[in-house]
Amino acid sequence: MPRWIVLWLPSSAALWAVQSECAACHRGTVESWAKTGMARSFYKVGKEPAGARVGEFEMVERSGRFFQRRGDFEKEIHFVLGSGRNARSYVSRTDQGWLLAMPLSWYSRNGGFWEMAPGFERPDHPHFRRRINYECMFCHNAYPKIPADADATDPKYLDPLPEGIDCARCHGDASRHISKPGVGTIFNPGKALPARQLEVCLQCHLEPTSNPLPYIVRRPGRSIFSYRPEEPLADYALYFDHAPGRGFDDKFEFVSAPYRLRKSACFQKSAGKMTCTTCHNAHGSSVSYREKCLICHVAAHRREADCVSCHMPRRQPEDARHTRVTDHLIQKIPDRGPGPPAKPYRGEVRVYWPERVHPNPENELLMAVAQVRDGSNLREGVSELEALIRKYRPDRGEFYYELGEALVKSGQPKRALAYLDESVRRTPSLTAAWRRLALLRFPALPPMARADDAFLHTVQGEVHRKNGRVAEAIGSFQAAIAADPDLPEAYVNLGAVLAGRGDRSAAIKMFQQALRIDPGNREAAANLRLAKIPP
Repeated sequence: MPRWIVLWLPSSAALWAVQSECAACHRGTVESWAKTGMARSFYKVGKEPAGARVGEFEMVERSGRFFQRRGDFEKEIHFVLGSGRNARSYVSRTDQGWLLAMPLSWYSRNGGFWEMAPGFERPDHPHFRRRINYECMFCHNAYPKIPADADATDPKYLDPLPEGIDCARCHGDASRHISKPGVGTIFNPGKALPARQLEVCLQCHLEPTSNPLPYIVRRPGRSIFSYRPEEPLADYALYFDHAPGRGFDDKFEFVSAPYRLRKSACFQKSAGKMTCTTCHNAHGSSVSYREKCLICHVAAHRREADCVSCHMPRRQPEDARHTRVTDHLIQKIPDRGPGPPAKPYRGEVRVYWPERVHPNPENELLMAVAQVRDGSNLREGVSELEALIRKYRPDRGEFYYELGEALVKSGQPKRALAYLDESVRRTPSLTAAWRRLALLRFPALPPMARADDAFLHTVQGEVHRKNGRVAEAIGSFQAAIAADPDLPEAYVNLGAVLAGRGDRSAAIKMFQQALRIDPGNREAAANLRLAKIPP
């Protein structure tokens, strides 16, 4: 396998197109920022290494275009996600506006090597069907343009996509400042109180755990891309962590820098004055970390030594085995080995940020949602959330949906129906609720809440098929394929209908296409074998 040590950089033209108005007055700052990992977090594919192979997947180049391929099935690479300091992952853009994470990533350790991308290490990985959701894009890029009816269950993006974190992520809307430059016309984190300075970094760098708890619950009505650095982070979302004393207190994960830093003696003895920018230059110009340490540690035992390499070593996080990241716990005798193996958590979910949560109905409801969303504290959480909904009767449908989902997970689907119905009555745009209702009420014909919802078209087709309406079933499955050409279930179901009416040749093509998309699809494989048996 070839090893690549060259770090391919994104085109500076894209960065300057976004930052040109800022650069007119702050050219040196923008030039310095352009060299940071954040500025190079997402960009159009340019010159990339090809010819790598991992298992059945390979990276190939044809006429200056790049593809990842498995057998005769491939996807073109359009974007690169990640600066390359730790890794580069690859992204394909579909005609429907989805961004798909590709199976192979390049990792920088030991001179560079290719391996399966994060989330693709398991045998049952999603092949070429893993969509990059809005939550991923929130931290890996500037805010993108999305459709007016965008839904988190169907993350589509509009052109042009930004390339890299921009000035607005820390300074907010600059339109007033551009029209009238001067102090007070733009948010300057450096002039804010330390807690607010810290939150500007935490908007992307705070993930108390990668273990599904969940770690974040946004306030109802707040879209993912609605946060602005001028506002307190708690106005946007609450962040959650494991309860203490359950064996997770010393976890070391990939996105753990502020979490570990806040546990350090340095942070805790700073009386709230220490922030990320105490040691890091936000605009990217080089700093001497040793000199930063010596401000407080005037009697350092080795004044000429590199403090960071000894007391903040790069370690393997428990949730990203191909990388090394700096441990910000700042220990006298640090652990240099890999983090402990990741394990599932079940138990109470606690608020991590903000440090103080005002007691009010919405906060109580959000804390109850955190108990049930990923099933960490399902039994107690269902009772708590149901009691709070009955007490407060919230206006937003999201709370009713969360309770409905929790009831389904806890084996109470009939009780879930009333809450799911109420969720779409109060907030009709909740696509996930419509999908759950379609499954619970099957074989009733589901309402098409969204005309481009491939999932609901597939359910609708199954209802038609079950009731003998062959033409309608074929139409629904074809609509599902038009909405999502990479949905294997639609091909399997369409093939079954075609086979049932005697069109084996067309059915075989459907089953084969489903297997090209998802080689592990058991229904497609079984149906293909049956379809090939002579009548």
